[in-house]
Amino acid sequence: MPDPSAPRSADALPALPLVLRPRTARRVLYPLVALVLVAFVGGALLLPGEGRGAFGPADRAGVVATGLAIAWVMHRIAAVRVLCRESGLRVVNVLRSRDVEWAEVLGVRLGQAAPWLQLDLSDGTTLAAMGVQGSDGEHARTQARTLARLVQDRSRTEHDR
Repeated sequence: MPDPSAPRSADALPALPLVLRPRTARRVLYPLVALVLVAFVGGALLLPGEGRGAFGPADRAGVVATGLAIAWVMHRIAAVRVLCRESGLRVVNVLRSRDVEWAEVLGVRLGQAAPWLQLDLSDGTTLAAMGVQGSDGEHARTQARTLARLVQDRSRTEHDR
């Protein structure tokens, strides 16, 4: 399947809205979410209910709740993304989301060994954008270049044009 973040020609920018998200994390974590849920629900059902060391309904509910908590954390890690819109960026990380206007972004960096993309902001801070993960290799570099070009294009003022 072609990469939607890759422009159709050398000069063309992709259409907005555009979602940048990791591939590897999603491919690994969502099957693991299913496995965790099956294992914990199955385990709760198979716990001995009679005799010595019997597990009651509260114990079973605790096992299922633990599985749900683990699955939720894995989902949050897999659901990170960067949404590029006309108005700016929405960076969705594991615990927090942040909206950033195009003009606030001064730079886009994805270092050689960086775990994820970094956005240099006009207030002097850096915002981690976990939706573009270095572990995705060339896919991540393509997404970073595309985002950098979008930032450059969208951050221009009338004076720059």
